[in-house]
Amino acid sequence: MPEIKVLPQEVADKIAAGEVAERPSAVVKELVENSMDAGATSIEVEIRKGGIEYIRVSDNGCGIDPNQVETAFLRHATSKLRDINDLYSIGTMGFRGEALASICAVAEVEVITKTPQSEEGVFVKLDHGKVSEKEPIACGVGTTMVVNNLFANIPARMKFLKRDATEAGYVADVLTRMALSRPELAITYTCDDKEVFSTSGDGKLQNTVLKLYGLDYAKAIIPVDYTEDNIRIFGVIGKPELARGNRSRQTFLVNNRYIKSHVASKIVSEAYRNSIMIGKFPFFVLNIRIDPEFVDVNVHPAKTEIKFSNENRIYDILYHAVSNALRGGLSTPKPKTAGNTYASENPAGESRQPEPNRVEPNGTESRAESTSYAPKPAYHQGSRREEKPNPKIVKEYLENVVSADSIPKPVEENGMIYSGFNFLDEDSAENTADTQTNDSGIISVCEPCDDNKSSALGETVQESFETILPKTDDTGFSAEELPLPIGQAFDTYILCQKDDVFYMIDQHAAHERLRFEKLKKSYYAHERMSQMLLSPMILKLDYSETQTVLSNLKTFSAFGFDIEDFGSGSIIVNATPIIADESEIRDLILEIAEALGETGKHSIADFEERALDMISCKYAIKANHKLNSAEMQDLIEKVWVMAESGITTCPHGRPIKIEFTKTEIEKLFKRRV
Repeated sequence: MPEIKVLPQEVADKIAAGEVAERPSAVVKELVENSMDAGATSIEVEIRKGGIEYIRVSDNGCGIDPNQVETAFLRHATSKLRDINDLYSIGTMGFRGEALASICAVAEVEVITKTPQSEEGVFVKLDHGKVSEKEPIACGVGTTMVVNNLFANIPARMKFLKRDATEAGYVADVLTRMALSRPELAITYTCDDKEVFSTSGDGKLQNTVLKLYGLDYAKAIIPVDYTEDNIRIFGVIGKPELARGNRSRQTFLVNNRYIKSHVASKIVSEAYRNSIMIGKFPFFVLNIRIDPEFVDVNVHPAKTEIKFSNENRIYDILYHAVSNALRGGLSTPKPKTAGNTYASENPAGESRQPEPNRVEPNGTESRAESTSYAPKPAYHQGSRREEKPNPKIVKEYLENVVSADSIPKPVEENGMIYSGFNFLDEDSAENTADTQTNDSGIISVCEPCDDNKSSALGETVQESFETILPKTDDTGFSAEELPLPIGQAFDTYILCQKDDVFYMIDQHAAHERLRFEKLKKSYYAHERMSQMLLSPMILKLDYSETQTVLSNLKTFSAFGFDIEDFGSGSIIVNATPIIADESEIRDLILEIAEALGETGKHSIADFEERALDMISCKYAIKANHKLNSAEMQDLIEKVWVMAESGITTCPHGRPIKIEFTKTEIEKLFKRRV
């Protein structure tokens, strides 16, 4: 191991210094990064009481020389930098030399370490920065750091920490990102004597995804491996069915370092345009391999924000990498000659590639003069090949995480029993495709109603509507007073006309408002809102997500959920307030859990209405759902009665209907001035 020295003052002054030990997860991050830099191949992390009471990080790395252990805890003492020039080509996770000094200043720290060259190890104990014990000890090669009673000497800091389960969730999130960044590294995370996860460390990202997120994710990922301009982007992206309502399962890495980048997330989402619904976010684990000279990681104390010397070019390459993998690009494009024809392959069978653009330190690009053509992206042959996770690891996952006998078997009718709270019949899968277009054209003209064919929408809308508003007969409306349906535009908007007025009704917004009013009435009246599942549904969630759900079981029960802990980061759902597939139920549970985390920012009443809105939105008829004339007429009737009661928008505030007079339409066509 290189000698540890205190940095010169001119170097220390240029470092973006800051408090790194802000919460237990930050402590774990710094210690694990040190283990990575020490060349460890196996790391064990154990915490208790959210990491406030106890944190232990053990590795099999190179260890610390016995004569330099005390020096390692001095401020700005590091083995990773020597002079100012090293600051601009950082290849390690840590580099500032602040972590250990900051941690031991707010906690009691014990370290046991041994190098391969030493005959015995050394034990050192520090009480808030001062060495209290030091003695030789028998131990294996590597380092073990133990942090006890974090912030015990700073009671004010404790006020800013959250519940133990929440802090443990933050630790799980940090370790998940690190495991994804280094599949060749075996990481085991234990919380309160229970193993949360353990990665195999076999170097295969697919197997790491399996261990962290479950079999459904491991089976639905697409490998990415794309190189352009000496910049390599590799990892995995999820198929559209893995998209979810938040960005919690998006991991963006630069040279194996996890960073936060809203811009990068938007770039990846743009590559998924027309593949996933609006409001959904794709799953991905993407790593950018770039010369450290063109990356500045000394921007933020947490090192989660960086700067590129040519940011626009990086994101352009990122877009092409994701787009090509998602759309199945396999062949490597061949460069064009000056005659604008593809060059033939050389005798060795390797296609000749143009000299890549070179990114200068000042952010400019220099292009080889020989490339007179517009170059196409050069990506690795076979980058779209889908690799399956290791069968042995899959078997181990099924045996140790989810018993194969407990996985629900497919049953008819979506595996659900329709109970007293009757909802929309969703036999057609088309109603879930919120952004698809109508292949038959823009407008669907009303078809004659078949009296022998039941109207699922009519029955359920009528049932939900009569509980919140008076019947049509009591409102004074007659058939002559209501608009007549003409048809649908895009299978989404109901078109109708009465006298000299033309109306367009958003069928989803209208039905969502009907559902919202009924759910609100049932909720505040403490009426039954559950739909019992014929076969319980097992959902694999993140550790933090699982803890949030299990900590708020009474709240979920009030909204019609029957949820139990299934162990190993999974929950079992026995009843739900909606009839939907597994992905929608998972999204709904996670959206409510996310809203629970924000209850401190809003009143309880606001949270309750927000949760009811989430349920009603999932439950309402979707866009691209074709309706017959009876169903359209029934929904028109309900919209008019709601308007009489002053209800004209969906719970989000979007209008339910818009109208145009004949005069306004004639002006649009220049028939009137």
